[in-house]
Amino acid sequence: MKLKFYLTILFGAIFLNSYSQNTQAKKIDSLLIEFQKKSFYGSINPAKEELEKYQQTIIPELIKLLKDTSFVKLTDTADLIYPGTTVFYGHGYFIPYDLDWISVRSGWLLEEVTFQDFGYKNSEINDETLLKLMKGNYNEYIQKGNYEVDWKEKTSDQKKIEYRKILSNNAEKWWKENHKKWNRISAIKEALKSNNENRLSKVFQYLRFGESKCANMTKELYSTEIKPIIVDLEKTNQYPEIQEQIKLLLNESVSLKILDIK
Repeated sequence: MKLKFYLTILFGAIFLNSYSQNTQAKKIDSLLIEFQKKSFYGSINPAKEELEKYQQTIIPELIKLLKDTSFVKLTDTADLIYPGTTVFYGHGYFIPYDLDWISVRSGWLLEEVTFQDFGYKNSEINDETLLKLMKGNYNEYIQKGNYEVDWKEKTSDQKKIEYRKILSNNAEKWWKENHKKWNRISAIKEALKSNNENRLSKVFQYLRFGESKCANMTKELYSTEIKPIIVDLEKTNQYPEIQEQIKLLLNESVSLKILDIK
């Protein structure tokens, strides 16, 4: 009788676990479909925010998408500024990734989740070029309230695709080497010690403004394991923008939304 009872419990647990996994897989599939649509504010950005919550579970799916060569021009961009922008309103949400390409869109989220720098950030668009753009078109902006953007000196689409294949292979290799030991806390620590400005920028943005919970990141763990690294970094960091981020984070506090409060 006891054996039958235990078997019932065991099979029940297996069923519930399987059901939970299937439900999660369906949810992720649904979000990935939304992530590949055209509307930035209607589909892509909301899906991105939800997908980020799955942390390492979503990484293999994003790596698969890195090989997708589809071009899906964004719509519903409003004041979004990105390499595919055609109209600039003098302000907006700045994303230096060529999001019209599914592979780069996936690379954007992959780098946000992992705090790695796989090379998907568009080197043609940065704060300096954006400032030049604003200054160079200031009179037109004053007259029209917006101005057309001509992104020059782009490589051919074919060269971009070939280059991104290399990036995707590098990301795939990285995951094969790290998937067994990867977690987001270790990723944060690694990024903070990386001396890579892109990685540092992403990790500070997450620590200050992150919306997705970091598994096992308690307030105590942040104080004892993460904050000391930041304090040490303040003494050695050479990047002015990162130095500013360090000061702001130490003067304020870590985003409560990323903490795993039991």
